[in-house]
Amino acid sequence: MHIPSEMLSGAVCPVTAALSVAGAGVAAAVILRRKNLAPKAADFALTGATVFAIQMLNYPVWSGISGHVIGGVFASAVLGVPAGVLCTALVLLVQTLLFADGGLLMLGANVFNMAVVGAGLGGLLLAFLRRRGVSEKAALFTAGAVSVELAALALGAELLVSGKAPVSAVATLLGVHAALALVEGATTLGLTALARKTDSAAELSRRGVLALSGTLVAALALSPLASAFPDAFEWTMERFSLLPSAPNFAAAPFADYAVPAVSDAAISGMLAGTLGAAAVLALGFCLSLALRKTAKTDA
Repeated sequence: MHIPSEMLSGAVCPVTAALSVAGAGVAAAVILRRKNLAPKAADFALTGATVFAIQMLNYPVWSGISGHVIGGVFASAVLGVPAGVLCTALVLLVQTLLFADGGLLMLGANVFNMAVVGAGLGGLLLAFLRRRGVSEKAALFTAGAVSVELAALALGAELLVSGKAPVSAVATLLGVHAALALVEGATTLGLTALARKTDSAAELSRRGVLALSGTLVAALALSPLASAFPDAFEWTMERFSLLPSAPNFAAAPFADYAVPAVSDAAISGMLAGTLGAAAVLALGFCLSLALRKTAKTDA
């Protein structure tokens, strides 16, 4: 669902950039006003790195189409909604700057769709379902699945406003992402269970940390096996001959998740993924630590 360069035009890019900054700003402000909403730096960093790693695992949906998990509701379930938004946004920032995964000028739209809408609204839906007495499993699955369709709907609206895609293309986009939504719901449920995180738990348990660490390592090890098919968004745009050919970010050092000095594709991909996960770990730890130190002590 990462939007490539020149896919959106007009006021859509600056508007979505402003909305993304505002969304991240609100999330940070909420944490700064209530220190109990600031997760442990290690929990934030590990969750972000896990989200980064599982996003590398494109899986085949059907012939010629792949998909990948967003992980926004999972991040919100583990860290809380405000921190989940910031965590997902950080992952998207690293993906763009280091790996040219999504156009640089499209970063605002990508953060809005997957972090503000996906992790934010999806996380709020999860909290709403919990308050309404919906079972934890059903709430996690539903919120995870709905978050994908919400993000796809936001993407479709941006394409329509930009005049880049007809209504039929947007309808196809939403339809294709329905299958991905089911996988997202199941993955959200599974990953949150692995983390052993409930709404009442203040932080990850030791077993949860070990489980997420294992998931992170496994995802990086399996990344060479990821499907080479275009993802659901790319497939839809290609079907309607709408996909631009402009490079995403020429200055990205590991474009397409490859280390230039390594000739073996599998090793190169795993090494690039490891570097990316390490970057998310380091940046996530520093960001969360700064928020915790600055946040007001709860009365």
